[in-house]
Amino acid sequence: MSQDPFNKDHHLCTKLDEYHIDIPDFPMKSNRWERFINLLASPAKDPLDPIISTTGGLMLLKIAPILGTTGLALIHALIFL
Repeated sequence: MSQDPFNKDHHLCTKLDEYHIDIPDFPMKSNRWERFINLLASPAKDPLDPIISTTGGLMLLKIAPILGTTGLALIHALIFL
C-alpha cells in the first residue's frame, strides 16, 4: 500500500491539486459552560423501557390508568353522596 493510486491518473491528480482546503483551528478542550450544555443536550434514558419490554408490564401500563380513574371516581362518588 505504499503506492498512491492517484499517481496513475494524471487528470485526476491535477483536479485534486486544484482544491485547497483551509481547516480552521478549533480548541480541543471545552470549557465548563459547553460541558454543561452538552450534559443538558444528551439524550435521556427511557424510564418505562424495562416495563414496556415485558408483556405483563405492557398490560400493566394499559390497565393502570383505567384502574386509577375508576378508583378516583369511586372516591368522589363516596365523598359527595
